[in-house]
Amino acid sequence: MVDKSDLFYLTDDMPQNEEASGTRPWTVAVIDDDRAVHEATLFALRDYRLDGRGLEILSASSAAEGRRLVAERPDIAVILLDVVMERDDAGLSLVDFIRRDLANETVRIVLRTGQPGQAPERRIVIDHDINDYKAKTELTADRLFTTLTAALRSYAQLERLGAARRELADANALLEQRVAERTASLREANERLAARSAELARANRLKSEMLGTIAHDLKNPLGIILGRMEMLDDLVRQEPPPRETMRAQVEHVRNSARHMSRMIDALIADAMGDALDIALRRGPVDLAVLVAEVAASNRILAERKGQRLTMEVPERLMITGDADRLREALDNLVSNAVKYSPGGTNITLSLAREPGGAACHVRDEGPGLLAEDEMRLFGRFQRLSAQPTGGESATGLGLFITRRIAELHGGTVTAQSHGPGRGTTFSLLLPLDDGDDPP
Repeated sequence: MVDKSDLFYLTDDMPQNEEASGTRPWTVAVIDDDRAVHEATLFALRDYRLDGRGLEILSASSAAEGRRLVAERPDIAVILLDVVMERDDAGLSLVDFIRRDLANETVRIVLRTGQPGQAPERRIVIDHDINDYKAKTELTADRLFTTLTAALRSYAQLERLGAARRELADANALLEQRVAERTASLREANERLAARSAELARANRLKSEMLGTIAHDLKNPLGIILGRMEMLDDLVRQEPPPRETMRAQVEHVRNSARHMSRMIDALIADAMGDALDIALRRGPVDLAVLVAEVAASNRILAERKGQRLTMEVPERLMITGDADRLREALDNLVSNAVKYSPGGTNITLSLAREPGGAACHVRDEGPGLLAEDEMRLFGRFQRLSAQPTGGESATGLGLFITRRIAELHGGTVTAQSHGPGRGTTFSLLLPLDDGDDPP
């Protein structure tokens, strides 16, 4: 093995400006069991420089030492490797170790042998990944200079290619990262746009629902007002005018107008929030009074169509709820019965205390419900098979609103058809307060 002082022989002879300039020397490893080869190599390359860089020559005197050396120094550019050392194939085994186990494809390996007959050149070049094959006798100082220079230039090119590959890989990774970030940004933007689009669509849908609700809820009191005004017009023509009767009609008009005002206030409040969410203003409510008011409001419309509207209610039936909303729900049921029943038929309102709570039933003698009607009876904007009998219009929201009001009060609304042409009974069931007095 070459003494460590040999490693400093060439380094000490290097020009001093090399260290000052920071130029890194080429690292060359000489792996050979012949000390004379090490000494001859050091002497032949003592003044070697390439591209302004000198040499750092490392030495190993066996394949085992060579394994440790190449494993510890991955920066070795060229290895001058003897073939026959501990074994006839020691050098070739070291080549396989470098290429396969260390996966070092950059270092240039120049095989040197003193017994070329034992390892035919063609077989070695084909079977092992080496870069040159020389007999020791032919490696004169000039030949060694030429061989080493070619090997170092090849190593430098591979280093540049490796650096370029690494830069390209880094650039690709950066590009992929930016693409991923941009894709994520676009995805988030698309999600925000989709959410905004959904909000706008929902707002437009709610607007349509609100307009339909307003049209539906305001139409009935308007009809009452118009009917009462026609009656007032007839009464004014009488001589002498029946003042008490006229006063009663004016009071009906006033009550309907107040009802419309309350409905408009409630609709505006709902529109400021969410048209699907109906706010309740709870308080004590006498259902008997509400049913009587709704019956009185719709009786004039029924009479104009030749219908008989009767009611069966107790003197008092108290619950806790929103009086205006419950009046709206009851009015929807009664006005529907008037709207879809033919002239000359009966419409009956009944209110009673039942085991499940307070039940208000509205029974008509209209066309009844078909099977397909029952499946979509309480949906929004649903038009049923029956048609209004007096040319009235329908929004398809009345029963949907009624169900929503019932649910907010903890109750239910149902419909039972008695057969084609035999009418339908709509039932509004509401929970009673625990403290209610028995009837």
